[in-house]
Amino acid sequence: MFQSNQLANPNLSIDAIHDGRHDLGAKPLARESIPYIVVLPDEGIAFFTYTWVTKDSVAGAAMAIFGPGVGSAPIQLRLADRPVPRDMNFDGWSIEGFKMEHDLKFDRAHVRWDTPEATIDFHFEASHPPYAYGSHPRGCPSYAADNRIEQAGRAKGTLRLGDRVISFDATSHRDHSWGTRDWLAMQHYEWFVGQVGNDVAVHFWHLQALGQTEIRGFVYKNGLMAAVADVDVSVEFDKEYWQQRYTAKIVDEEGRVTEVSTQVFAHYTLVPDPGIHLRESGGRATIDGKQGVGWMEVGWPKDYLDHINKNGPY
Repeated sequence: MFQSNQLANPNLSIDAIHDGRHDLGAKPLARESIPYIVVLPDEGIAFFTYTWVTKDSVAGAAMAIFGPGVGSAPIQLRLADRPVPRDMNFDGWSIEGFKMEHDLKFDRAHVRWDTPEATIDFHFEASHPPYAYGSHPRGCPSYAADNRIEQAGRAKGTLRLGDRVISFDATSHRDHSWGTRDWLAMQHYEWFVGQVGNDVAVHFWHLQALGQTEIRGFVYKNGLMAAVADVDVSVEFDKEYWQQRYTAKIVDEEGRVTEVSTQVFAHYTLVPDPGIHLRESGGRATIDGKQGVGWMEVGWPKDYLDHINKNGPY
């Protein structure tokens, strides 16, 4: 169990009640979602599970396992939206073969997804307190969520691909957002998470929307979590605008500088709305000179991505 004194600023704390399901009110685009992501570079594999539920208690889920260790095509599944009980909380979330159990304390969880092609089964234990976007002076961007947490931890379990079973003990990351989500309000972004063992975790969201650049995130290292103050990120893309490698220099509110360099080995496109493509990538990361893992999601408007792919390179 992490300690609350790991926070550089007490305003970073958030009540554990938010580990559970929320009353989303009557906002037209209100939804709640929780993904988990794991990168296994020695296996050449990255994977995620992702579930969501709307204000009307209509829920779905998606998963993808991808990378050279899987083969040329990802293993993927999307469970269609369907009504779920309004009293079903995240300590017993179940949609067909997907099950997720939070302890509702922002500490431990169990995730399992059974399919004929693959099974994901792991226990998650948080390595630091959750970071909440609402702790920022301007709060969480209102088109993205009412609030949102990000948290790294340890994932221990198994991944079955056909008859092959991979046991893993790896770092992991999860987020949890609730409130309005207007995907098309966001023009472009880089969302990054990276870890070095249980001792270092970094997250930033560098986002352009409504004529503004927003930065949210945290750095956890040397036993202390502090909010991100500034990010300088540079991404190298291939001719189809898939991220191949990237660097970032992050300054947190304690004045600490954290440097990240990541070489991508796995790619996947997630389409939460026809108008936007989220290009997921898992890679080997170096954070302050130490070897770890990184995951970057780059958000592109679909029409814009089609245009630059058709007319570029420039």
